[in-house]
Amino acid sequence: MRSLGFTLILVLLAIIACGMAGWQWIGGNFDSVFGAPPTPLGQPIYTTFDAAAVRRIQVSQSGVIATFDLGAKGWQAAAPWRDRMDPRAAVSIINFTLGMRVEDFAERDQIDVKKAGLADGAIDVRLEDSGGRLLAKYKIGRRTPWLATAKDIEKPVPTVFIQPRDLNRKRFIYACTGDIAPLFKDGLKYLRDHRPFYFNPTTLQNVRIRAEEGELTLARETPKSPWRIVKPLDLATDPKAIKTLLEGLYELQALKVSDRAAVTQPTSTTLTKSKQIAIQAFGAPSETVLEVFPPEKLGDHLAQATVSDRPGILFDLPLKPEADLVSMADLPLAINDLREPTLTHLNIPSLRGISIQPATGTEILISRKPPQPWMVTINGQSQDANEERLFTLLKTATEGRALGFETDAATDFTPWGLNRPFLKLRFLGQDNQGLELAFGVGSKGDYFVNRLGSTTVMRVDPLLVASIPVHPYEWRQSRLWSLERPNLMAIERTTDSEVPLMLRYDFNQEEWTASRADADLTSSLDPARANYLLGILEGLKVKRWLAADDVSALAALAKPSLVLKVIEKSTNNMGDFTGLISREITLAPATAGARPGFYYGRLNSDENPFLLDRDTYLNLTTEVFDKD
Repeated sequence: MRSLGFTLILVLLAIIACGMAGWQWIGGNFDSVFGAPPTPLGQPIYTTFDAAAVRRIQVSQSGVIATFDLGAKGWQAAAPWRDRMDPRAAVSIINFTLGMRVEDFAERDQIDVKKAGLADGAIDVRLEDSGGRLLAKYKIGRRTPWLATAKDIEKPVPTVFIQPRDLNRKRFIYACTGDIAPLFKDGLKYLRDHRPFYFNPTTLQNVRIRAEEGELTLARETPKSPWRIVKPLDLATDPKAIKTLLEGLYELQALKVSDRAAVTQPTSTTLTKSKQIAIQAFGAPSETVLEVFPPEKLGDHLAQATVSDRPGILFDLPLKPEADLVSMADLPLAINDLREPTLTHLNIPSLRGISIQPATGTEILISRKPPQPWMVTINGQSQDANEERLFTLLKTATEGRALGFETDAATDFTPWGLNRPFLKLRFLGQDNQGLELAFGVGSKGDYFVNRLGSTTVMRVDPLLVASIPVHPYEWRQSRLWSLERPNLMAIERTTDSEVPLMLRYDFNQEEWTASRADADLTSSLDPARANYLLGILEGLKVKRWLAADDVSALAALAKPSLVLKVIEKSTNNMGDFTGLISREITLAPATAGARPGFYYGRLNSDENPFLLDRDTYLNLTTEVFDKD
């Protein structure tokens, strides 16, 4: 008969076995009893939750404990201050937790925790879900001496000592990729949101600004509508400036955040001179107002500010540009900084006519009847318009930007020379709707423009005015000449001071012969290269026509670098030979140096010189002989 003691031992062992089986059934393993095995190299420590599950973050270091909860208003701090957490910091902590990859590990008793920075001064991190369930708990120590490689990152990344503090994972210390320790310096103050505004730019409906230049309001009807200035005038806005403003407001960041009770408040004098920037989202009951007070001393680089949805906080905002920070000076806050500065909003496909009327020159009319090409009419004579000049004109009209706005209430245009404009541009659409721009010169030589029917005067860049083609010769076709291959007899090319090269051509036989002085060079001539040169000459186009008295062009062409003479036969209507025609092109660099960008040119039968681009010039000097 078994003894009672032996029976009790068997019962105890059965209870233990059932208990361990229960633990295994609940947890899937015996980690809670014996501790989890080390995480393998190359694997993340935490894999059992995703970022969206985190609802509480607790960070402690050197006696400072900060607790943050995610709610309807984003991440908020409950301690050591009641304020908004920087959401970027929350994302960094969560991503670091889920992304720290094991590079090495050792048992806890094999590591000097002080040297690893896991004793005094260590950073403790704890993540919980909405029900308070622990998701991750660990210590961050110092950087290790090792660097790791990471996918899609060229440079090696640092590694830090990590000690998990979960109940079943305390046995090992790891070297893991990443380092966010700088985020926790200076008493965890960088976990506090130093940005006054926190908003979704796509949901904003209004932005109200009160600055030295006055007050204005920006608004839009729907989230997809364009922004407009609605007060004090109804004006279109510059999309680039609006983008700069909204991005700047979102990124505006204080150098210091303080509790208002702990610092000196702005005086009543500064209150009356403060700036205001207020934003309001669609559906929001009220504005969020940022009030920026002028500095107490002239020349101070910081200004104190408050924001209405964080009433207990005082911000020290940078007034002037700071490295890696948006300052108040970076924000476009004046009406003229935000309004649309382009000259026109032409609907180019519907455009049917353009009139260029210089005060002291010939009127130039450009028109079209689709699908016909654009035509230019000067002094009653019509021809195909120069497409490059037309492109330049339309680009100037649609993309040209004002340098500034002189007034929106002009009644007498004399101060800007617009009572007697030196140039008028008229644009007419297919529906007979048109607009007219008048350009004037002020007493100090500045250039101004006014749209007919408007009281607004804008100041414009002299280079913008100079880009408008107002001379008849500028509208000439860009094709230099008509060269007919069947009539071609020869091409004579002279480069610098070399003896001219004569290339004779027989169209019927499609044969080339070459000579220089009395030497026959036909045997070394490459016919394909000669044909290439002829093709360039046939389609030769000028970059831009110049005035007949262009001083720079005439001076350069007095010492040409390349002369091309084309000799053709002339025939009558019956096709009979009537003689020879010779035409000559002279070319010279437009600037000094080894690689000028443009070349001056002139056809001997034309009074107007022209500009030729570098690539075309080099094609005209192509080698026509075999090098072997």
